[in-house]
Amino acid sequence: MAFEIGTASDYRDLLDRFHAFLTTHPNLVAAGQQWQALHWTTDAATKELILKAPGLAGAEEIYCGIRAYENATAGYYMWDLNGFIGFNPANDFYTQPGAISGWLPMMSLWNTAIPYWFVANGRRAVVVAKISTVYQAAHLGFVLPYATPGQYPYPLLVGGSMTGQRGRNYSVTSPNHRHFVDPGEDGQNNANTACMLRGPSGAWLPFQNVAYSSSEYRYDGPRPVWPTNYTYLGNLREAPDGTYVLSPIVLTQNNSGTDHDLFGELEGVYHVSGFNNAAENLITVGGVDHLVVQNVYRTSVRDYWALRLS
Repeated sequence: MAFEIGTASDYRDLLDRFHAFLTTHPNLVAAGQQWQALHWTTDAATKELILKAPGLAGAEEIYCGIRAYENATAGYYMWDLNGFIGFNPANDFYTQPGAISGWLPMMSLWNTAIPYWFVANGRRAVVVAKISTVYQAAHLGFVLPYATPGQYPYPLLVGGSMTGQRGRNYSVTSPNHRHFVDPGEDGQNNANTACMLRGPSGAWLPFQNVAYSSSEYRYDGPRPVWPTNYTYLGNLREAPDGTYVLSPIVLTQNNSGTDHDLFGELEGVYHVSGFNNAAENLITVGGVDHLVVQNVYRTSVRDYWALRLS
């Protein structure tokens, strides 16, 4: 495991630092868990990074990518996030083998200083970035599947903070602008969300907890991320001894009746109550610090999660 806390000069420097973190961090190198950059290009307009993670099982190969670009006139500075099943140097970023098609999970950043938190091991990496008073987040890598490797060999989750269909600026207030831990949708019949999981069949599956609505009500859709019940989450608070309970983030699928599929859970990522809590607080559980993160601009009791810093 490795983590890094720092401040990048802008969205491009953030990608430079993430590239160096994953490929050279001494903790990852010492454990044989450093990621390999298969494609790294930088010019005046864009930066593209395609990575292969070694996994933790000895024979895994996990392919992910980030493309940084901007539109200064429109005022957005983006990371596009993607996942693949391999790498072909003849293909561009969007047409790598097994890539997500359509709108991609994204992070909306900016062209000035960005405080950040990176966490990674050999099978997944998480980014949290602070843009003004809002927080952006990304997930690249495997979840912890509720299945054997033979049953579910490639549980790749690509997560961000929006898809871009309803605008790309970090200040957009929309049910589409939500972290992958509690994702929304854009309301324009788009098949993709900010939380995309490669399912056991090899198809990319979108997950959402919120329908496109001004009231931002929780939506009991076909593939929610648990916990989802809006009333229930609003009633949660710390335990009687003052400690906070960390609940796993579970990827589910609602079938007919009471039949549900459970794909797995996110590693080192948990829901936590926002009662008497705030972004950037540290919660210590089992001697390990967990960073409290708010869901973009939201600060209700329901809208916080925790990232294990180890």
